[in-house]
Amino acid sequence: SNIDTGVQWEHPALMNQYRGWDGSAGDHDYNWWDPYNQNPLVPTDADGHGSHTMGTMVGSDNPADPLNADNAIGVAPGAKWIACDGFDNNTGSGYDAELLECAEFLLAPWDLTGANPDPDMRPDVINNSWGGGPAQWWYNQAIYAWRAAGIMGVFSGGNAGPNCATVHSPSDYTN
Repeated sequence: SNIDTGVQWEHPALMNQYRGWDGSAGDHDYNWWDPYNQNPLVPTDADGHGSHTMGTMVGSDNPADPLNADNAIGVAPGAKWIACDGFDNNTGSGYDAELLECAEFLLAPWDLTGANPDPDMRPDVINNSWGGGPAQWWYNQAIYAWRAAGIMGVFSGGNAGPNCATVHSPSDYTN
């Protein structure tokens, strides 16, 4: 899974790995959430960054043999994905309340109405290619909850380096 700018679910390198795609129709319940309610029914990506990071994770253009595809670009091209749009399409910013709502959704995904959470539908790994300044601890409890549920949260370190104190939160958390 990822928390990012969304995912263009019908992208040819991602569609067949989408957990909500059965080969003929999409079912977005338990597979997509938009806390901003800007695209609540279908996974979209207003920025393209979330689709890019999802491609890095699971991208492949051969559904029959994703690992041996001509374009098996992801590190786990045979894996299935779900997503949460953690960023406002209008401002491009990720706000604390919505990023925490994404964390909760991925801990126990719910249907498109926001009801019927099912922790059995949670992902194994959540990629987060976002962060704020260093030493911001507001996301700590979400990561503790993921770890308790057996979810591995992965965060980018940012692009500010190479000096000390340039890794951003939440990637600078000890957990």
